[in-house]
Amino acid sequence: MSEGPSKFLPEHIEESLGYEVPEQKPASMICLFNFEASNIAADTVSSYVFSNSSVQVHTIVDRVVPAWVDHDSDVIIMSYSGNSPEIDAIYEKAKERDARIHCITSGGRLEELCRAHGDNLMLVPKGLNNFDATGYEIGILVNLYESMGIVGIKQSMSEIVPKIKTYRDDVWNSKQAWKLSVQISSRIPVIYCVGELRAVHKRWKMLMNEVIGKLAFSGELPEFDHNEIVSWTEDSNNSEFIILMLKVKTDSELLNKIQDTVTELLPEYKLIIKVIDLEGILMERAIKGIILADSVIGCMHGGE
Repeated sequence: MSEGPSKFLPEHIEESLGYEVPEQKPASMICLFNFEASNIAADTVSSYVFSNSSVQVHTIVDRVVPAWVDHDSDVIIMSYSGNSPEIDAIYEKAKERDARIHCITSGGRLEELCRAHGDNLMLVPKGLNNFDATGYEIGILVNLYESMGIVGIKQSMSEIVPKIKTYRDDVWNSKQAWKLSVQISSRIPVIYCVGELRAVHKRWKMLMNEVIGKLAFSGELPEFDHNEIVSWTEDSNNSEFIILMLKVKTDSELLNKIQDTVTELLPEYKLIIKVIDLEGILMERAIKGIILADSVIGCMHGGE
């Protein structure tokens, strides 16, 4: 099984916000390939761009380079190890299309390719496990986006750092984290949240699968409301599961109502559901959800 994350994600973000990225040509179309646990950083930071910028960002987790990628496109390849099997195929295809290439990694094949072709290389510290690399990847990606003309993202993240430090201090090894760890340990966790928290439900699931070696599932609202709610209310095997519902206040009245309805409805069917409210602005609430996941996993490891 993999090693779990430490408690220092906020400090890693803060440190990496000082990483100097040369100014880039303003971006209009970005293709962000992300592998392993780097997917968490990609989704966390890109949620800001989706809501606050006209720049189009497509986060991709396979080797297919979209047909629209050309000389006016930016391709970001993010892999902590730098040795994901898809890297050569993606790099070759992006080069064929004459795209601008940016690499975020600690080394491996990705560093070799980037140095050989003189592309924009941003190095994450070596010697970390995949989950501890997340904070550094978040900060470096924020700086890269800012250098591409996505103005304001770095300031927003800088303002978040003190808040996520306080949240970490409140929840790490806390009664809430210990209680959740006990409740989860005897059941199969299923984590749900809205799309902007995609990084959060992925983090919970990855940690359960890779660090604890425990089966876990995750999904998003409102898709859950369409496709899965009937099975939760009618399947007699549902007592084996515990639902973690990560809630946020969005700018969509419909989405807020769906969250409220689901959390009120499921307990009526004697389902075990734990509702976790995440407060703050974009990126802040996602990072808080990640920190809580890391803390619960620490408790499941015996308070590490």
